[in-house]
Amino acid sequence: MVQLNKTSLLLAGLLLTGCGMPGQQVAELNDPFLAAPVATMSTPRIVGADGLNVRSVSFNNIKSEPLSRQAARVQPARLDQSLAQPEPTPAADHEHLEIGKPSYGTAPQTAGIDKAGVLGGGVYPIDLANSLGLGGADNLQIRLARTRLFQAQARHFQAKTLWLPSIRLGVGYNKHDGRLQETEGNVLQINRNSLFYGGGLGLGAAPLAAGAGGPPRLFVNLSLADAVFKPLSACQEVAAFGAGERVATNDALLEIALAYHGLVEAHGQLANATHAQELSQQMVELVEQFERQGFSSQTEVNRATTAWRHRQQSVDEARRQTVVRGAELARLLRLPPQVQLVPVEEVVLPVDYVDPSLDVGTLVAQGMMARPEVAQYAALREAACIRVKEEKFRPWVPSVQVGASGGGFGGGPSTTFPTAASRSDLDVLAVWEWKNLGLGNVALQRQRRGELHQRGLELEAMRDQIAADVVASVADVDSYRRQVEIARMAIAAADKSYRLNAERVRDNEGLPIELLQSISALAEALNSYTATVANYNRAQYRLMRALGNPAGVLEAEVANL
Repeated sequence: MVQLNKTSLLLAGLLLTGCGMPGQQVAELNDPFLAAPVATMSTPRIVGADGLNVRSVSFNNIKSEPLSRQAARVQPARLDQSLAQPEPTPAADHEHLEIGKPSYGTAPQTAGIDKAGVLGGGVYPIDLANSLGLGGADNLQIRLARTRLFQAQARHFQAKTLWLPSIRLGVGYNKHDGRLQETEGNVLQINRNSLFYGGGLGLGAAPLAAGAGGPPRLFVNLSLADAVFKPLSACQEVAAFGAGERVATNDALLEIALAYHGLVEAHGQLANATHAQELSQQMVELVEQFERQGFSSQTEVNRATTAWRHRQQSVDEARRQTVVRGAELARLLRLPPQVQLVPVEEVVLPVDYVDPSLDVGTLVAQGMMARPEVAQYAALREAACIRVKEEKFRPWVPSVQVGASGGGFGGGPSTTFPTAASRSDLDVLAVWEWKNLGLGNVALQRQRRGELHQRGLELEAMRDQIAADVVASVADVDSYRRQVEIARMAIAAADKSYRLNAERVRDNEGLPIELLQSISALAEALNSYTATVANYNRAQYRLMRALGNPAGVLEAEVANL
């Protein structure tokens, strides 16, 4: 009974000591198969067409919304009204013909899209906020990173339980027949057996003293250095994998945002191609009218028809691109491939996610503070530092073995079993070990210091990469901002050229075939503007990703537009 009381006190002391050690705080085990994180996003700004003016919009946290939820259609301002073509005054000979008005940079929801669905699926409008919400909720890379975090939390939890004994219950039978040496050295012929039933608590992996043999010998079992330092290093690994989940989330949202802007660009190019095709068709009708009246030739009719067919081909190619890019976005969002996604934006406009007044130095500093990669590599470096300390203390901290058992024990000669009586055992061992005369410990310490130096270099390399990402993204944003202005001026010039040529044709001062070059120049300017704006928006999102905080986009309800 006295031995059992001592055992209880010892186990209670070990339990209290283990729970009070640093790094023993219980990490929250978030099951990645049950919970989905809610990503937050900052407030971007929508840049208008009139000189990149800024309008404010409100945002909510990104949440997964059902795809059937119809997002509000965004109605941003169109290009400067000076680009709009005035109502033509048709000539007397061509009053029934009117050259249509261009719709610059537009991307209507269903332009050129078969309502039944190209692949037999439905047509669903979607915006960037819903894209990020759907992708963040069910992206495979995010789920994989979340699973790694869950495993790191489990390893941390396991490291904290090294202080706790294991509960063991069972029955042990021993049978010996043959020679056995006494303590004095005499060899005897022995036939015996023994039986033990009961259980106990054990710290480490050593067997409980419940048989007929002597006490356990000295050997390394549970290292106190591991019990103290492993929870600390495992805690840092949890922090590293938590930051890794945020890295995976940012990367996945970046990929989704780029795919969405690509879809918007494809629909803008489709709208541009459709408009150019309509102008070319009107030009063909006008040339044929002139040819019937003797003011033109069949050669010009053929040239106009060729250009029209080329525009039809461009429309079909643009329509194909909308399907391809929609399928790519559906893949990233893990939606059925037959779902046909269409952006809600009616006009392709530049979007600012980052304040353009901030200088590069400020943005680099912001990226250093906000990028989760910095926290990830810093946590890994701290874990390596803890392992260095662990190896320094290992030779001077003992490994322990503790075992306590109680139950019934009986035995006798041959196969007889006298009545079993109670039995209790308590074993406490402490062992100090210097591996390979201490040289093995020196080697382990050098290995851990090398790992620490490696983690420090990786952190420095990541900081250099962050600075380069921010500087390159800022350069891209500045360049595309200037290109947007140039493309806008190119549209104005092409539109003016087209209108002047159209007026000359209506006033019988020129031939309709002269519109061919103007239509080509206008189509090229529109496509250049659409592509430049899409590149600008992608550069803006890459800059936000480089700063460590991917921006959100317009929510379903957009105010003050």
